[in-house]
Amino acid sequence: MRGPPASPKKKLFFFAGGVLLLSSCVTGAALRQRALGVDADVKVARDQNAQSCASRDLAVAEANLRFARLELDQGDAFRAEEHLKLAEPAARSAVANSRDCGKVTVLIREKEAPPPPPPVAAAPRVALKDTDGDGVPDLDDLCPEVPGPASNHGCPVFTDKDGDGVPDDIDRCPDVPGPKENFGCPWPDRDGDGVPDKDDQCPDEPGPADNHGCPRKMALVVVRKDRIEIRQRVNFKPARSVILPDSFELLRQVAQVIKDAPRISVRIEGHTDNVGKLKTNLRVSQARADAVKDFLVKQGVEAKQLDAQGYGPTRPIASNATRVGKSLNRRVEFRIIEPGAK
Repeated sequence: MRGPPASPKKKLFFFAGGVLLLSSCVTGAALRQRALGVDADVKVARDQNAQSCASRDLAVAEANLRFARLELDQGDAFRAEEHLKLAEPAARSAVANSRDCGKVTVLIREKEAPPPPPPVAAAPRVALKDTDGDGVPDLDDLCPEVPGPASNHGCPVFTDKDGDGVPDDIDRCPDVPGPKENFGCPWPDRDGDGVPDKDDQCPDEPGPADNHGCPRKMALVVVRKDRIEIRQRVNFKPARSVILPDSFELLRQVAQVIKDAPRISVRIEGHTDNVGKLKTNLRVSQARADAVKDFLVKQGVEAKQLDAQGYGPTRPIASNATRVGKSLNRRVEFRIIEPGAK
């Protein structure tokens, strides 16, 4: 039994979707065809010994052709076309500039009249051509049309400010080192645990590399995207900043979480209820936050990862009108923050 005919809107939607898919395929195929053309020019240039006469053009063409194909493999046609726009003219220039590669023009001066004493003819002088004027004769210059120091065989020294092996002219992040596969940029790491997102099975929760970037399972601690959640209170002596022994294991687990993610920063927050003077509560909460920081540092946490702040009664999470509410407000919290943030 046939269903009702498709509405005009649905037909238009299917048609538009098909056109979009076809357009995407055509674009990718066209870009790959252009890449084949660049590849052919690069081969011709290499056969003509372009690495000696047009090394820069050849290097730019090869690098951008490689990046264009990587982008096509990753489905990014826009970036692939940007690289092809750089590769195509460079490849054509490499072919054009390498046609006469290896030819050397030698100019020989006419013999000069020998001086009377002694009656011996002077040896002829030979002037070697130096097209780029860099002081390296074309005969010895691997880049005769681009000036460069003799120490680099007459070729320019491409700068690499970040020292990652990717020249600055094709490095997308020239001031930050990164792998060649990512065009000289570091891999993103959203949770700051030192495990790149591409390898991190928990990219929004910091964890060690040996656990695939995921936090370890601990009885008293749970790692969230914005905080380290503790399942027990941090207990202190009344009105003082001395941590009681029954909180030591809890804080050891907190320390292990932070050590597992050396790039994160944590703000230790001390809070109180509203009993007593505001100034006194602020002082006590700051002293308790500092005491927790000192404990974590003694457990091996880097001090630069920690910031201790006492807020006193200014940030309650429950009503101070009840005993239970006051108990909840007396607490220590661990917030994951951006490095340098307060």
